Amino acid sequence: MESKVMLTSIVALFLSIAGANATEYRPFVGFTMGLSDANYSQGTEDLALAEHIDLPEDFFNIGLEAGVRFGEYTKIYNGGVMLNLDMTTNRNFQDKFTDAKYGKIRTTSMSATYDNYFRLSGDKTSRIDAVLGAGLGVMNYHTDYKSTVPLDDDTVYSAILVLKAGMDFELTHNITLSATGRMFIPARGHYALDAQYLFSGAVKYMF
Repeated sequence: MESKVMLTSIVALFLSIAGANATEYRPFVGFTMGLSDANYSQGTEDLALAEHIDLPEDFFNIGLEAGVRFGEYTKIYNGGVMLNLDMTTNRNFQDKFTDAKYGKIRTTSMSATYDNYFRLSGDKTSRIDAVLGAGLGVMNYHTDYKSTVPLDDDTVYSAILVLKAGMDFELTHNITLSATGRMFIPARGHYALDAQYLFSGAVKYMF
């Protein structure tokens, strides 16, 4: 169900481009690195407290992004759409008192956002833009238990709302650096996470 919602949302975002009064389309691809912070639900926190478990909150994140930006280069406002794949590294969860490790947790997310670029400076040679965006996606958290724990590995999915704010710094006409913060809000009830925050930098190649 979440996958169908994701695909429908992506189609809708790209169709919005077709109706835009744009004179220039600039596809791009990029690589991202950053940190992710997990905000666990109260139910998850209560269970961890009762079982004396320390849950990881900070994760290292890597990702890929691709999209298209449209609008006249000299205009203050440009629009665009972006697709993101983000993956965290594995982090251990363990006993609070003995440090005995029970397993590892990681998250993966795919998202599509509509982005609004507002030029702050550089209308002639290189732009600096504030970026605000919102969109939809799907995420999962995967639990990989140690062999000594009598539980099966588990992957749980949820549709997500994505909110985004950041800055783009154009170094050349083809190379742009980005600093971005995103918030993923799961739509699934009784999910382990209430939100996930991702703060990352990106290097983008603009075609």
